[in-house]
Amino acid sequence: MRYATEATPHLIWFNFAHLFSVSLLPLSTAWMAVSELAPQPVAFYAAVFFLVNATYICLIYELIDRAPVDDVLPGERRIMYFRSVTTLCVFAAAAVVALKSPLFGLGMCICCLAVYLKPEAPGPRN
Repeated sequence: MRYATEATPHLIWFNFAHLFSVSLLPLSTAWMAVSELAPQPVAFYAAVFFLVNATYICLIYELIDRAPVDDVLPGERRIMYFRSVTTLCVFAAAAVVALKSPLFGLGMCICCLAVYLKPEAPGPRN
């Protein structure tokens, strides 16, 4: 959110949507744990992460597209967009795969989440 200079209506709604989607994570995690990794709860878990990532993409489009080019270099923008869209697609695939193979679907989710361990785009930072 360091790129936000003003609270636009789109930014506020995207932030609310993102917070709501994140609030579903404890529910999906608990359901997955209670069901001992049954296919539907794991697919729901992946779908929740799909929703979290989709709202995150809305947030970065709203924030990064408004930021001056000096604040976010074109290479960083490309990496952020590519990473977000790629993980969004993998989360969608994981939701479908989890219906047949819950462990593999969960593994796909974990691999996507590992990408976000370092949230900054790689490259030199001033």
